Amino acid sequence: MRGRQFAAIFVFCAITACGCVLGPKSLRHSRLNYNRAVQQTSREELLLNLVRMRYHESEEFLGVSSITGQYTYTADLVARSIWPKNSEGTATLGAQSKPTIVYSPEQGSEFNQRKLSPVSLETLDLLASKGWAIDRVLRVTVRNLNDIDNATSAGGPTPGQKPDYEEFLYVTKLFRQLQLDHRSVEVGLEERVTTDSSKIGEPITLAHLSLKGEDMVTAAQQGYEFRLSNDNQSAELWKRPVTTSVTVLRFAGTAEASPEVAEICQTLELQPNLPSYRIRIDTAGQLKTPHSRRLSRHGLESGTPVPLKDEITMSTRSLKEMMFYLSHAVNAPPEHFRCGYVRSTFDDFGNPFNWNDMTAGLFHIHYSEKKPIDADVAVKHRGYWFYLSNCDLDSKSTFNLLQELINLEIRAGGGAQIPLLTI
Repeated sequence: MRGRQFAAIFVFCAITACGCVLGPKSLRHSRLNYNRAVQQTSREELLLNLVRMRYHESEEFLGVSSITGQYTYTADLVARSIWPKNSEGTATLGAQSKPTIVYSPEQGSEFNQRKLSPVSLETLDLLASKGWAIDRVLRVTVRNLNDIDNATSAGGPTPGQKPDYEEFLYVTKLFRQLQLDHRSVEVGLEERVTTDSSKIGEPITLAHLSLKGEDMVTAAQQGYEFRLSNDNQSAELWKRPVTTSVTVLRFAGTAEASPEVAEICQTLELQPNLPSYRIRIDTAGQLKTPHSRRLSRHGLESGTPVPLKDEITMSTRSLKEMMFYLSHAVNAPPEHFRCGYVRSTFDDFGNPFNWNDMTAGLFHIHYSEKKPIDADVAVKHRGYWFYLSNCDLDSKSTFNLLQELINLEIRAGGGAQIPLLTI
């Protein structure tokens, strides 16, 4: 009898133990673990691709399409009773997780098209107005600003010649100083007349014109309006002005007289004291256009006044260009330069160029022969560990910005790239 009681108690405990992680409670044992795994491996994949691009290797993204978590529970009981003296029993309880993960290489035409398309003004406005440092956003996403170059050649495989970036870096630091100074600069939207009103045809005398109310309504719906002459004897058909939302750069009124704003206007050749400056996207920007002030300095336009602008022409990078740009911040071992795995870059005087000068305060990837113990994310490639230091907050912010841009520009609305977790 006691053996049977012992067996019953063990079976009850086994069933109760199994039930404790079934149903909704199973989320506690799986959701956060899968969340951490997806996040960490995504960061490692991005870092590995940056390292590959530094070594002139092609990048590869592997999406996690779905995760199915299956749990198997087993309970075994062996009981023996030797009446009336002894009773013995053994029980085993086991649980096993068997996840099924579906991977999908991200190689479709839509994925590659988004990866190679320049980032939009709407994205820049979204990032700049939601707390990101304006200098970080501009350095990563923009390659040209009113003919001031931001290392355009760095948007591809490592060039042999040092890129131009110093003047652009100087301007972005001025923008950042204004942003820190009571938010004295912003990128936002503004309603502007983009098409002026224009007269269509010649005046028509009212004696020869029969207008009804419905005609006036139809004209208004099509963007037109009838205007009477001063003597009310004739009418003219006019195309109404078109107003749209445009992206602009604005300085706070308290900062208009600041030396930072004066220096920005002088460098970008902007008319001073304007309430805002429209930002236009230039889809070209690969050709190096000499700055007007540089032409004057070199005597090419001696005596010609510099024409000041009321808008900013911007050429933005694609996501692949951004990744190439940041990949130059990957430090490589000296022997890899000697072996030709990584290309060396030189300045105009033939001296080796250190890419850390361009990416200082923005992004930096270290290398180590041994696995680093204080790394935010680390990957092994060609016998070395490449890692993002856990103490380098600037690099971590830039890395997070790049991930945010990938999510906005590539994976936004792409349900196929969103992991589906089934338990």
